[in-house]
Amino acid sequence: MSDHIPASLSRMMGGDPIEAMEIAKQIVGGDIPVVPRVLGQIAANGLQPKWTRIAAIYSLGFLGNRNFLPELRDILSDNKIDDEIRSYAAEALGNIGDEDSVSILRDVLRSHPTGELLASCNYALNELNA
Repeated sequence: MSDHIPASLSRMMGGDPIEAMEIAKQIVGGDIPVVPRVLGQIAANGLQPKWTRIAAIYSLGFLGNRNFLPELRDILSDNKIDDEIRSYAAEALGNIGDEDSVSILRDVLRSHPTGELLASCNYALNELNA
């Protein structure tokens, strides 16, 4: 990762689900300023803990930063990635309004996902009016 991780993100980086999501909520609420590029790098880095990646993806989705749509699409498309991570990527794409992700969302649905990934893809398509 080329950018320095701010100290304010250290709790998110530990991978604890509750801590990671609490930090993400603070980022979205504007209480913790973060350069979106750092979030994009965290989200795309498969070596990061699951909940660290999820928190970064969640933040990107609610911040609405369109610069990392390719990374979010790649995460969603990769069936080797944990389905929970992929489901957050689907929702982020829907929240951002990425109409270019409709075909990817439909491809994922054609693979007959279950649970959260199924619901998240449907949520995103609904958000995109597709």
